[in-house]
Amino acid sequence: MSAPLRATRVALALLMAVVLAAHVGSPDVYWSGKAGPYPIDVVVRPPQVVPGIAEILVRAPDAGIERVTVRPVYWRAGSRGAPSADEAKPVQNAPGMYSGRLWLMAGGSYSVDVGVQGRAGQGIAVVPVAAVATGQLQLSGGLRILLVVLGTLLVAGVITAVYAAAGESQVPPGEAIPAARRRRARVAASIAAAIVAVLVLGGAKWWTAEAKAYASTLYTPLRTQVVVRDSAGAPTITLRVVDTNFREGRVSALMPDHGRIAHLFVVGVDTVGVLAHLHPDQVDFQTLRGPLPPLPAGKYRVFADVVHETGFQRTLVDSLTLAAPLAASAVRLDRDDAWFTGPLVPVSSAASLGDQITLAWAGDSQPVVGRTGVLHFTLHQPSGEPVTVEPYLGMTGHAVVMRDDGKVYVHLHPSGTSAMASSLAFALRDRGDTTADGRLRMGAGEMGMTSPQPIREISFPYAFPSPGRYRVWVQLRIRDSVRTAGFEVAVKQ
Repeated sequence: MSAPLRATRVALALLMAVVLAAHVGSPDVYWSGKAGPYPIDVVVRPPQVVPGIAEILVRAPDAGIERVTVRPVYWRAGSRGAPSADEAKPVQNAPGMYSGRLWLMAGGSYSVDVGVQGRAGQGIAVVPVAAVATGQLQLSGGLRILLVVLGTLLVAGVITAVYAAAGESQVPPGEAIPAARRRRARVAASIAAAIVAVLVLGGAKWWTAEAKAYASTLYTPLRTQVVVRDSAGAPTITLRVVDTNFREGRVSALMPDHGRIAHLFVVGVDTVGVLAHLHPDQVDFQTLRGPLPPLPAGKYRVFADVVHETGFQRTLVDSLTLAAPLAASAVRLDRDDAWFTGPLVPVSSAASLGDQITLAWAGDSQPVVGRTGVLHFTLHQPSGEPVTVEPYLGMTGHAVVMRDDGKVYVHLHPSGTSAMASSLAFALRDRGDTTADGRLRMGAGEMGMTSPQPIREISFPYAFPSPGRYRVWVQLRIRDSVRTAGFEVAVKQ
């Protein structure tokens, strides 16, 4: 490997701290599809602590809908071991909106099963959700002061009660307390104070130990190492998971998503328009490796989306620096691998997809935090006819959203933030398609889009989680080549 092509790993401690199971800095789950005959949109806000309460919002606009239910299904228990469904309540002054709350009792992979009943029949939508503890709830300053005051009064009251019980309570009303009785009362109060002190200190130690034990259960990203090598004009990237949990097999095996074991995104930091969407192979249980396209020199963030056989989605995060540009690889890249090195355009402009086809931002021109429906785009070509879009990894299209500081990253599909493989994992386990050691029996399934479709617009269900400057890439397959458009977006609070 020549020195200019040597890749060095850059520590991004702050970035690593905000990885939330799948994706980065964007914990809410967005899902769009059908529950039987009914089109619905679902937003799930997982709890910050586990056990904790997830909030579910369902948009079911069909006028014939009579009832909406939600039910948590843990991956190991399956639908047969899940609790009964809770009814989602209609949201006041919001026709077609329903809300529900569910307890997620264990960390790991869940699905929220959304049931819809109405005049057209009934149906169920399976929305995969990762339940992970990402923080510890802290007492507010006012509550701390209140508890200290109440605790002090309680301790003083106990000692005072012991003093009175051993002293004046032993003397008839109106008589003076003998000196000996006072001494016994003081001794009793001192002993009580010592016992209370031991109890308080023991309680504080227990509380600290419990807090420490809970902290050890908080979700942390798996540690990885990224290396780029150039051998005979064929640059490759290797991402290796070096985390002990992964290496010792305490994490379940990976399963293909959209037919690929991993979706690797290499995003430029210095050059804002650079994006590579790659599909490395799994060399062994903890190593991914694949060819690299011709990328310019600079710093890059690396995100690898994978799905475990439990249905748990995970994003591996790392970084690298290319000291010199990579030449075109002598190895033919996969037809689904795509890279983009053009400029990003503002949302007020249309981005070129080649062949005089353009993609225009049709959502809010000034998006705000938490507002859904902003990732809406329209396609145009000179003839005025719809643009024929071919299946790209089983989808009409893919989108990548990243805040420019890397603290938010998400890989989206028109169906939302969930991976198709997660839904497949729940379906296989419910059918009993598993081996004796609990592995999934991979067979037919996860087909998605299978034939070209003429479209004029495409949407991705999502809401920006925080303010800042974002980069949004949209990828479509047109005329047997993957086309990428990039936008710059300013999101306000």
